[in-house]
Amino acid sequence: MDNKDMLKFAVGEEFPLPPQTEEGITFSIEPYTMLLIYRFRHPNEQEKRAFATGDVSFGVTELRQTLFILSRFAPLAWMDTPYSTHLSSTVKSFPDLRPGQGYAIDAFLVDCADNKLLAHRLIHLDTHSSEKLRSLVMEEQARTDFDQEKYHQAVEEVYRSYSPRDLVKLATIMTKIKKK
Repeated sequence: MDNKDMLKFAVGEEFPLPPQTEEGITFSIEPYTMLLIYRFRHPNEQEKRAFATGDVSFGVTELRQTLFILSRFAPLAWMDTPYSTHLSSTVKSFPDLRPGQGYAIDAFLVDCADNKLLAHRLIHLDTHSSEKLRSLVMEEQARTDFDQEKYHQAVEEVYRSYSPRDLVKLATIMTKIKKK
């Protein structure tokens, strides 16, 4: 990637990805990183502080051939977002891990009212969680029978049937990162 094509992520400045006015979270796997983006409209001080310094929990639940990415910045509530590699145009690659290594996730808190980056956290996953996440994503990517309409129906069905806390109880990956 050429330096002029690199994105600049700076707290207090405009978030360099396309603005979204709707609150919620998104997760994506890019060629060199994983992104977890929280978009809140005018987050309060407790939400900013929790995101910047609170204990982080991260999990993944697989239901109806769909991954649900779970995250929590304590003391905030659990949040979730569906993820399918088929809806992304970037190629997924996971470097091999040595014992004691894990992947990192860039987490961002963005004010969706003005698209300002308010906080950035680097979440380090342990080796086991990283290997499991790679396996889930690469197995899903290998499936050739993806149907976008069925995917959206499955997401709606899961959201009608399960609360975020239910999804946490069903997680196949769960890790907690204590603040330092």
